Amino acid sequence: MKNYQVSFSLTLITSQKKAFLFRMACLLIAVCLFLPARAQMNKRIYQADYDAKTVKFGYFVGIPFTHLNMKFNNYFMNSANNNYAVSSPTTIGLKLGGVANIQLNDYFDFRILPTVALYNRKIDIRYIDPASTPPFEERKESRESAWFELPLMVKYKSLRRGNVRMYVFGGVRYAIETNPIKRRNATQFNSKASDFSLEYGTGLEIFREYFKFAPELHFSHGLANLVNRSSAAGTTMEGIDRLTTHTVTLYFLFE
Repeated sequence: MKNYQVSFSLTLITSQKKAFLFRMACLLIAVCLFLPARAQMNKRIYQADYDAKTVKFGYFVGIPFTHLNMKFNNYFMNSANNNYAVSSPTTIGLKLGGVANIQLNDYFDFRILPTVALYNRKIDIRYIDPASTPPFEERKESRESAWFELPLMVKYKSLRRGNVRMYVFGGVRYAIETNPIKRRNATQFNSKASDFSLEYGTGLEIFREYFKFAPELHFSHGLANLVNRSSAAGTTMEGIDRLTTHTVTLYFLFE
C-alpha cells in the first residue's frame, strides 16, 4: 500500500512541476517575441558604444520558484516509519542583488551576481496515526530563511541586432544561509545551511536610451546534499537519504 501511494504521489508531483516549467518557458518566449518586435519599430540605435566598456554594473530583481528534490532511504519503507508520503511543493520567494559584467571578447562575458535571497521551502508529510479515525493525517514543515548567494557565470551572446541581443549562460552558485536557527520547533525542518548548485539559462538584452533591460530565466540544480545527519534522528529527515534544491527564477536586470 505504501509503495503505491508513494509512486502515485511522486507521479502527480512530477506532472505538476513539468506543467509549471512549461508555463515559465511560454512566458519567456512571449517576452522574447513581444519586446524585440516593439524595439525594432524604432530604427534609432541606442547605446551604440555599449560594448566598448569592459566592465559594466547593474542590479536586478528575481522571482524564484523553488522546491526540494528527495531520495528516500530504506528506513522510509520500514514498517516502523509512519510516514507514507513526503513531498515538497513549489513556493515563491524573492531575490535582490547586483551584477558585475566583465567583457572577455565580442561573444563571451564573465558575470558575478551577489544576491540576497528569501525562501520559504516546505515539506508536506502524510502519515499514519493509529489513534486517529481515519488513521491518515497530514502535517506541514517549512523553513523560512535568508541566503547570501554568489553565482559565477560565463555568458555567450549573439551579435546585436538593432536594440536587442539574445544570450545564454552557465556556471555555479554558492549559497550560505545568513540566519540559521539551531533550535527549531515541530513545524520547521532542519537542514544544512550551505548549498552549491549548477545554474544555466537564457536572456534577452533590450537597449534603451538611458539603460539596458534584460529579462532572464535561470534553472538551478542543487548538487549538495542538505540532509543534516546530526539532527535527523526522530524527524522527517531520518527517512530521506538525499535532499537537494531545485529553483527556476525569472530575473529582471537593469544596467
